[in-house]
Amino acid sequence: MKEFFIKPSIKYGEDSLDYLSTLPYNTFFIVTDKAMVDLKIIDKILEKLPKNSKIEIFQDVTPNPTDDIVERGLKQMIYFNPKCIIALGGGSPIDATKGMLYFYLKLNKTLNLSDFTPYFIAIPTTSGTGSEVTSYSVITSNNRKIALSDEKMLPNLSILNPIFTKTLPAKIIADTGMDVLTHAIEAYTSKVSSPFTNAMAKEAIKLVDLNLVEHYNSPSLSVPRENIQYASCLAGIAFNNSSLGINHSIAHSIGAKFHISHGRANAIILPYIVEYNSNAREKYCELANLLGYSSETPIYGKELFISFIKNLKQQLKIENSLKELNISFEDYKKVIPEILKDVKNDICTTYNPNPIDDRSLIELLIKIYFGM
Repeated sequence: MKEFFIKPSIKYGEDSLDYLSTLPYNTFFIVTDKAMVDLKIIDKILEKLPKNSKIEIFQDVTPNPTDDIVERGLKQMIYFNPKCIIALGGGSPIDATKGMLYFYLKLNKTLNLSDFTPYFIAIPTTSGTGSEVTSYSVITSNNRKIALSDEKMLPNLSILNPIFTKTLPAKIIADTGMDVLTHAIEAYTSKVSSPFTNAMAKEAIKLVDLNLVEHYNSPSLSVPRENIQYASCLAGIAFNNSSLGINHSIAHSIGAKFHISHGRANAIILPYIVEYNSNAREKYCELANLLGYSSETPIYGKELFISFIKNLKQQLKIENSLKELNISFEDYKKVIPEILKDVKNDICTTYNPNPIDDRSLIELLIKIYFGM
């Protein structure tokens, strides 16, 4: 039996943080990073929480959160025993919170401590990962990114407030925006996509096409900023129900090994994956037509769609190959066997439209390094 579900509840708009004051809890565990605290962004949350609340803040999350960070946050969470957990930040704090919550519930069950599940709120401050509406979490361990998936990690509530994305640096807007596009494309071409996921993925792609460059060039403009936030959320709901593909599998591995931001890794890889996935050419053609390109054949439609991606990357000043990031080819060659293993073990690989074997993957990795 197939299933499509939408969770969490979503509050959005400039007044969406006001909902925090109505929460029926008095103990809050907030997971975030140091920048959110130093820049006093967290104060926008603290001032809205119910009066006389007990609040514990874990601010040690770093980009590409590690298993060590999850463990430290978990210990603090266990000691504090909160009724409500709030994740504030980009994908890293939200993913780290999910990991903490997952093991928190697991330990409680194993040790028969409690069957209570804290209320989980995700408040994203970037528009890209869609982590605020997914049951996925990506944790780094020994230079490997491990993708976890469990419905227990789904937030109960997501709050989308455009005030948080008003002053994002252009590079982060580019990286996270391309992450949105990659999520939507892989959700649409997944082997288990559905009319439900397709509708959300297509709307996300249209919103990216119409708004990302303007958001990149003028971050303070409200309409493109909000539309990219909606696109991120829509793409997240789509891939949470349909999964992703090898674009993400490869990006997880390369990003961890060479410390490339997840969105930029996805963006560099994306044209090569579209070229590789011959089984999805009809769907790529549909997406090209959706964006206003006229194509008479699926093969030509796929080429038009690749051109759209390349043109978008050019406007966002994103590299076309790993070589352009000044990564040594000798260093790259050494980790190719590890990348092969990572991709095979990544849950995203299962749903890619084309199967992958060692020879094909090595050829793909060489293209990704040198460019095409």
